[in-house]
Amino acid sequence: MACPSLLRGTALRATRLDACGRPVYGDCNQVVSDGFITISMSAETEEGEDISVTKANGKTCISEAGCEQLNYHSLEMEFCEVDPDLVQIMNPSFEIYRDFDGNPIGWDESTELRCDIGYALELWTNVYAAEDACSGAGSQGQWGYLLLPWVIGGASGDLEITNDAVSFNFNGRTKVGSGWRRGPYNVQAGQGGVPGPMLKPIGPKTPRRFFVTTIRPPEPECGCQPVDRPVPDPADLYITGVANESPRRTVRFRADNHGFGPVMVDWGDGTDPQEVADGAWVTHVYDADGDYLIKACDKQTPVICAERTVTIPLPADEPTLTLSADNPEDPYEVTATIGLPSQSDGTALVDWGDGTAPEEVTVGADGTVAVIHKYSVPSVYTVTVRRGDIDTYRTREAILVPAQDPGPTTPPQVTAEADPSDGTGRTVLLTIDNTGEQPPAEGPQVEAAADPSDTSGRTALLTIDNA
Repeated sequence: MACPSLLRGTALRATRLDACGRPVYGDCNQVVSDGFITISMSAETEEGEDISVTKANGKTCISEAGCEQLNYHSLEMEFCEVDPDLVQIMNPSFEIYRDFDGNPIGWDESTELRCDIGYALELWTNVYAAEDACSGAGSQGQWGYLLLPWVIGGASGDLEITNDAVSFNFNGRTKVGSGWRRGPYNVQAGQGGVPGPMLKPIGPKTPRRFFVTTIRPPEPECGCQPVDRPVPDPADLYITGVANESPRRTVRFRADNHGFGPVMVDWGDGTDPQEVADGAWVTHVYDADGDYLIKACDKQTPVICAERTVTIPLPADEPTLTLSADNPEDPYEVTATIGLPSQSDGTALVDWGDGTAPEEVTVGADGTVAVIHKYSVPSVYTVTVRRGDIDTYRTREAILVPAQDPGPTTPPQVTAEADPSDGTGRTVLLTIDNTGEQPPAEGPQVEAAADPSDTSGRTALLTIDNA
């Protein structure tokens, strides 16, 4: 693997986003330009809280600096070529000014800067690498690729008109929570070198991503261009039952189609397929018990489907959890047997309660999985298991570590006889032996003798040996 050096920006692309940070598909929703001079990014951080404690003698007791937190990246962009469509994508509150034929020739600025919607910014650079830039199937070269999946606040900066070239400045800042996912463009080589979207979706807390790509950047073009709807990933399915229903034959269903619109749902019971809006909850009632295959397909691309088999009546939505410490060679080892209902996605998150990072697990075909965890400190630990798809469904169990010997398995032995000290014969003397199979522990040894220092003979001297 080479460690390339980057030089010179070659192109940028701005894509219009909706209020959820997802690409807007259709006409005039992207601009590709090479008319920029510089794009500067500065990390805006928040300092952590420092902890400092001084002893009474003036010396330091505790001194610990807090960790910084990245809030966002601020952007300063300078352009020598200005595209009105690009300006309007960067700040939707600006209005494009057009000529008589409707062509964009400028823009009207606004005092309002919208922060609810924005744009995605992609940047390409040249790469200087010692190795062959065209290695790999389908390689078109090498370029640095930088993605800011959500930028807001494209205000105009300082403008100076002199006896020199005039440049326009705009600023902005990144925002997390983008719905960009893998993106609508082919920016990375996939299997066999075929150009495709990014292999890994952008996470909700990722403000910036960089990698070296072998896919050629788009050609700059003045004016806006359409954003074509890509082939979506299969929808994420969320399925639960209805609380307090018996028998549980009603399914609550939601499909997250990642902003690609409605899905068509086949409930697997012979009823007509149902159109379900992206992200909407719906219910379906089954008439009979059994296993049913629920299949949700993208309406526009019906070959893209997600499916899940559910068992009717539905089991409880919460995971099941059984804890055991049966390893005689290691009493600090705990086994968690986890079960998930058929309506879940088969994944769970285990919090062992000892401060270690939560562990992701996937159940097998039977809906269960056994996971082993080793503790290091004796204590009572509470283990929490959450469903991976809907984490509000959870189960908790506590266990004592290390495992304790349960003690005697034989019940107490009881004998009764008349109390010889009661001449009436009405008193019973009970002898209870609860030592079970284990011999009783030997008690302390006590010896008594007269205290020689007390001539009255009323004081006893006790010698106790508890070794």
